[in-house]
Amino acid sequence: MMTHNELWLTYHQTSRCNKPATAQLVELEFQNEKLTDLEDVLEHLFRQGFVEARHRSLSYWESPSGQRLNPSHALEELLTEGAGKCPQSALRLVIADCPPHLWFSYVYTHKSVAPAVTQRVKFCHAQEAKLEIIAHLTNHIFRNGYLPARNRTVVTWEGTCGRKIEEYEKLDALLAAGEGLSETSPLRLIIDAACAHTQPCHAACR
Repeated sequence: MMTHNELWLTYHQTSRCNKPATAQLVELEFQNEKLTDLEDVLEHLFRQGFVEARHRSLSYWESPSGQRLNPSHALEELLTEGAGKCPQSALRLVIADCPPHLWFSYVYTHKSVAPAVTQRVKFCHAQEAKLEIIAHLTNHIFRNGYLPARNRTVVTWEGTCGRKIEEYEKLDALLAAGEGLSETSPLRLIIDAACAHTQPCHAACR
């Protein structure tokens, strides 16, 4: 028998990583239907339209501390342990609606330069500016000093298969196409080092 009738949750949408999480109080008995586990709550949220249906396969639960939870986990057990009883201990509904990061590699055209170095950019850590198109990514690289300013006029972008990528192309479209998703399929930042008469000089990014 359930002794709790309310559950607190917070929405953590990847595309809103730099914005505060939204909290919600869910009644566990709705229109004579009792919600008994996390899957029931998730189905309820989608039926009510609180989360877009296209995100169903991208949504999962975490404890307040960030531990992944099984969708069959009983609500009564969680609430008895204190999870979801108040806004401070709200369960986390993660909606991974976009990749949290992008991979790219520095590729110098000069034949004497060492092999390409790969770097990851986490969107949540790029808080000083938005990262929506390739031009934003290029500016991010030079703003942080990963390449010297004198190289700005000799850099271009390519996809994993060598297709030229324009500065106006959207990052989410490239990621959706599989470009830059992993260390093994990074975007390629081409640096015409021979033209710039420079040596490779970029900072490690953690």
